[in-house]
Amino acid sequence: MKDASRSQATVWNVVSMMGSKFPWSVARLGLFPAALVLGFPPYLWAVVLVGIAGYILGIIYVQTTTALPRSGADYVIPSRLMGPFWGWLQSWMIACSLVPFWGWSAWVTIRNVKQFFDILRLGGLTTISIKWILTGVPALFAGVFVILAGMAVCFLPAKRYYQVIAALGVIALASLVAMTIGAALIPQTAFANNLKSTLGVSSDALLQTAMKYGFDPNRGLDFTSTAALAGVVMFGMYGFQSSATISGEIKGNIRNSLLVSILGCLTLFLALYVPLVWLFIARFQYNLVLAWSYLFWNHAASAPLTLPPINALLLTVAAPNLSPVWALVGLAAVVGGWLGMPATMLYVNRIVVYWGIDEIIPSAISEVSPRFHQPMKVVAIEGGVGIIFFGATLLNLNPVNYLWWATLLSAPAFIFPGISALMLPRKHPELMRDVPWRNWLIPLAASWLIIIVPFYAFAAFIGSIPTPTPGNSLWQYAMTSGLGVTMLAIVAGIVIYTVARTYNIRRGINVELIYKTIPPE
Repeated sequence: MKDASRSQATVWNVVSMMGSKFPWSVARLGLFPAALVLGFPPYLWAVVLVGIAGYILGIIYVQTTTALPRSGADYVIPSRLMGPFWGWLQSWMIACSLVPFWGWSAWVTIRNVKQFFDILRLGGLTTISIKWILTGVPALFAGVFVILAGMAVCFLPAKRYYQVIAALGVIALASLVAMTIGAALIPQTAFANNLKSTLGVSSDALLQTAMKYGFDPNRGLDFTSTAALAGVVMFGMYGFQSSATISGEIKGNIRNSLLVSILGCLTLFLALYVPLVWLFIARFQYNLVLAWSYLFWNHAASAPLTLPPINALLLTVAAPNLSPVWALVGLAAVVGGWLGMPATMLYVNRIVVYWGIDEIIPSAISEVSPRFHQPMKVVAIEGGVGIIFFGATLLNLNPVNYLWWATLLSAPAFIFPGISALMLPRKHPELMRDVPWRNWLIPLAASWLIIIVPFYAFAAFIGSIPTPTPGNSLWQYAMTSGLGVTMLAIVAGIVIYTVARTYNIRRGINVELIYKTIPPE
């Protein structure tokens, strides 16, 4: 059924890539504490460069998905063009990369909730402090509730689901605009001047504390940290092309809808994200914000309010008299940080449905409810594994590891679309008539592979695998880095595919014939 409009698909793309990116856009700077380069933080330079290159990938998605407009495109397209195993591997690794994200999203959301109450308290609107929500049993209950709320949205009928996501996404985006305007209007010295009166710590004291724990305001990036930065930015950018995976549900002309939803999402992200980050570091002093962020990621107990410098919180410190406004912005940040969960859950749902159609998993698991038009069992499984990954953060697993794991596991999502585009004319020449700008398909695909393969090798395999800690065994190293999880996911995927294929052949199913046909919408 065609349940999503073009505008809803665009907002869904934005929501899919939102996560903590917008409300925490400067909070991540402390992961890569480095001096400014020509007035920009290295993180922002990486966002701009990867974003510009992303337009090539976006156009490739428009071209191949217009020819094969099916939901679950990240499985359907490579399985019909590259072959069944490669289609399965791409979609399996994408799904595995998103599973820990639900735990990350819950972890971020409860910190955004604490931020909301801290803003109210700093503005004199309440005396309630909910530091208890971050640890122990209260945090577990809060995280479970957040994940159940994400599942509840996925239980909605598809048409209602897209309406709810679009409405909440617009609210989150409106808060982003409000933050940008606020940062532009606040005096440049206000943040540093108000730190002592609002948080009880002077700017000098904050910098000194961060430097005690290893922060160096003059440090630059080395080879490995630059690779790690590139890897995190790649993971952060992923999601702008998500509407390809619901292409079978988008109303109207599919080419135009994908152009607007994919390239429009990427443009909107760059147009809002880059000025916002630049304004915050220009108004609130880069090294001061960087020091706060560095403390949170490396010694959270010493960070003000035990939180990172979340955008709405920075605005509250800079202009506490406007705390009611920042509280609304902070509330929207709660929504924005959480929205990535139900968005990516549905993304995986659509892939899993087509796994069932192609007999890779039992159809009973991927069965779509005739009432809700959603695979209810899959949503329940997603919620369960999301809770497991969130629970791991309460057992002192650093949630930043999820970023490394996801970067490694996302490799096929960046590389395989280019290979699929190269295979399209040979595997399904009859579909070429529907490809927009068909003469550019091969040059664009080849160009993208020339860019992405060496870049991904640099970003993922150099930047996303932490340096071994002296004294740790090889097993400990593999299990605490993204490398171990990636290898386990790949091995598990190969085993599942092999078992399913063998079982289907023994049942007398013509496995090869399945992949010679285009599945129904």
